[in-house]
Amino acid sequence: MQVIEINKKKVNTTTSEQSKEMIKKMRKDYERLVKGKFEFVDAQGGWLDFTDRTFPDESVKVYKIAHGEICELPIGLVRRLNKTVKKIRVPNMGEIKQGTRGVPVTYETQSRINFTPLDFLVA
Repeated sequence: MQVIEINKKKVNTTTSEQSKEMIKKMRKDYERLVKGKFEFVDAQGGWLDFTDRTFPDESVKVYKIAHGEICELPIGLVRRLNKTVKKIRVPNMGEIKQGTRGVPVTYETQSRINFTPLDFLVA
């Protein structure tokens, strides 16, 4: 008989004091405001609605930002928005190998949202 234990994972935890201190530091880094120009690549001339709640003890915020608008946003939110991409699938019409299902697909990533700080626009 063979017994294998699966999904036994050690969970690293911190004390509540350390946790509060880490959240305080993260919040300080996240909430620094940066002024810049918002561009919504998918719908130029449109707007983007979304909700955000980063830390557990804060309320939910609803954002509505129009394309081309110059606004101030927290730097943490700007980093998350700039990482928003969409996948454009391109069928690979090359050699189809035995044992694979369907047509192999490769994809390219294209940015959906650009938030450019005014520091870069002025310079």
